[in-house]
Amino acid sequence: MVWIKRLSILIASLLALIVAVLTYVMLFVNPNDFKGELKNVAYEKANVTLRLDGDLSWSFFPWLGLSLENIGVALGEDAEIVQFDRAEFGLAIMPLLKRTIQVDKVKLINLKANLLVDKAGQANWQYTMPADLPVSNSPSNTKINPDASQSSDVVTSQPAPVVSSEDQAPAPLPNIQLDELLIENAQIQYRDEQSKQLVSAKLNVKLKDVTWDKAWPMVLDLAVTQSDLEGNFPLKANMTLNANLTVFPEKEALSLGSLVLSADVESGALPVSPLKAKLSATSMDMDLPQENLFIEGLALSGLGLNLDGKIQAYQVLSDPQFTASFSLGEFNPRDVMKALKITAPEMSDAKALTKAQLDMTIEGSTHSVTAQSISLLLDDTNLEANGVVNLAPLYWDMSLAGSNLNLDRYLPTPVETSEEESNTPAKSTETQSTVNTAASSAVNPAVKSPVESDLIPVDLIRSLSGHVGLVFNNIIVKKLKIDQLTLDSTQANGLVKVDPIKVSLYQGNVVANASLDVRGKTPLIKVQPAITAVQIQPLLVDFMEMDKISGATYLDGEISTRGNQLDMLMSSLQGDLLVDIKKGALVGTNLTKTVCQGIGAVRKEALNDKSFGADTPFETMTFPAHIVNGVVSTPGLKISSAGIAVTGNGVVSLPDASLNYQANVGVAGSELDKACRVNQKVAKLTFPIVCKGKFSDDPAGLCRPDVKGFASLFAKLAKEELKLKADEEKARLKAKLEEEKVQLKAKAEEEKARLKLKIEQEKAELKAKLQAQREAEEEAAKEKLKEKLKDKLKSFF
Repeated sequence: MVWIKRLSILIASLLALIVAVLTYVMLFVNPNDFKGELKNVAYEKANVTLRLDGDLSWSFFPWLGLSLENIGVALGEDAEIVQFDRAEFGLAIMPLLKRTIQVDKVKLINLKANLLVDKAGQANWQYTMPADLPVSNSPSNTKINPDASQSSDVVTSQPAPVVSSEDQAPAPLPNIQLDELLIENAQIQYRDEQSKQLVSAKLNVKLKDVTWDKAWPMVLDLAVTQSDLEGNFPLKANMTLNANLTVFPEKEALSLGSLVLSADVESGALPVSPLKAKLSATSMDMDLPQENLFIEGLALSGLGLNLDGKIQAYQVLSDPQFTASFSLGEFNPRDVMKALKITAPEMSDAKALTKAQLDMTIEGSTHSVTAQSISLLLDDTNLEANGVVNLAPLYWDMSLAGSNLNLDRYLPTPVETSEEESNTPAKSTETQSTVNTAASSAVNPAVKSPVESDLIPVDLIRSLSGHVGLVFNNIIVKKLKIDQLTLDSTQANGLVKVDPIKVSLYQGNVVANASLDVRGKTPLIKVQPAITAVQIQPLLVDFMEMDKISGATYLDGEISTRGNQLDMLMSSLQGDLLVDIKKGALVGTNLTKTVCQGIGAVRKEALNDKSFGADTPFETMTFPAHIVNGVVSTPGLKISSAGIAVTGNGVVSLPDASLNYQANVGVAGSELDKACRVNQKVAKLTFPIVCKGKFSDDPAGLCRPDVKGFASLFAKLAKEELKLKADEEKARLKAKLEEEKVQLKAKAEEEKARLKLKIEQEKAELKAKLQAQREAEEEAAKEKLKEKLKDKLKSFF
């Protein structure tokens, strides 16, 4: 037991000695006496210039404390980088025996830092140690020469034995406990002459109850001003950060809980200043070895917008990949635009653009982004989308589906012209406009002719590269009602192809392919449509407020145009179409009535207009349409209907919104009015009807009979009737003459026959007489010869 007693006495003596030494140091040793030594050591060992203008004080028990005032730090002979008015540090001694670092407080008061990057990119906090100064790389390869005197500062660098990574185990981190870390009124100025920017920051940082593996509260106040080197175009931001920070040293991970970041940004470049925003997160976890970052309960609010979401990011330091979902709560876009001092475009519906909401889930990397689901609600419109976007090179493949889109709500209210203006011919209006513009330019050279804005964003389309598929239900555009629109489009190098386009509208269907080519100076549009059974009247009523024709329309053909303004697109329209309209009517125009009006006018008889209907129904209307520079000619128009047959030819000018057309109408007449009675000859005629005027004109007065044509037609008919009568009389006389000729010829033949018979009879009588005479003479001759013979015989005898 004696050795225990002696050991106790030894320990007590050592403790008494330590206490005595500490008491002596605290009472009789002034730390300010070591300022010079500290400056020399810092300069000789690290080439660091210390300025210690204030007092130094220390404490040893139970806290090892150090307090410094009015301190400056510089590298070599350069200007001071860091300055602070006061620094305090307190470390508990007894916990050190348990490998626990317990710090009472760390305070830095009025810290000032001046950071500079010169034009060569060299920073003033980056310092190269002079070659004549000893270099200490690490404790493992530096040993103090035991033969050197204690006053000598010579450090000998000796190579340390090589230790393999397998045999080297990381030293465990000591347990740290910090009651409070306070950085008060820190001022940092950063000047970068290479990027020509100047940043000034003031911050306050406060940490309490810092312990490994446990959350401790953190408060940060930061005021930042960024500008160019002359202080122009400043951007000011005031931020406050509150969070619970947890550090896991063994896992090399950290976590921020209950994060709240408030910001107030001011700048003349911002549409609204100051701009206030708030960012919060339930948790933000960072795993350094795995390079993973997880953010839960993310919320961002500002300008009346509230965005919620969560983010999962992987390999953020090497090859970032992420998955994120966001939800933008319902908001009023008009209010946001007002807050941003953006004037909302003129819209025909004051309630348009007043409600929006967005939900989306995306994932991606530095190479591509995939939208798993995007859901957008804008007023009454629903839009669902998904797709992939490759970032290098830029290319996308998107699929969109939506419903209930009324584009007319978002377009300006159409300007209504007065009746007097609408009846003014377009050319006269254009001429007057030209004269007015010329006069204004002559009086004031600054006045320029109005330039119509481009309809097609050429530069944007040239940058497009990708594929888009779209299915949309219930669309209204320019009052045109589309039940469903389906299209498949590719975009590359300034060429946009849409093939096919399928549209269901007005009880029919349209299938087409189209292309937009902006590779040249002027955009070129080509369309190949095929229309089946589309009801033309409601379409024209909605789209053009024109109801002059009805029926199921069938169309095939190809059209093209070029330009970037509406006038140029209309005036350069080219193409050929074949149109067939079935079971329709010419609305507001009764061709039979119009023909009868012409007949009555020629006869100078009044016509009872109430006896006729308002329209001209027909079974079919077919015509080819040849389009040149926006002027549509329709040679070969044919309309077939009961009691009426129509052919026609003329032009429809789209640039002038006018038509000049002549229809040739054949009618059987009308029993409804005596003034329109016609005979069979008249029923075979085709009467000219001229339709001429503007699209906006009254349909009832658009078409009228060509009275001169009617008169010419009837004059021609009368001339033909006179000619016919003359031809009939000529034929009668000719027939009579022929008949008389026949009679005379018959008489002549009869007389000839009689004379011939008489001659034959006389000839026969003469022949008989001669025959009898000859026979008599022969008989007489015979008798005479007989007598002579007898006489001669008598002579013989």
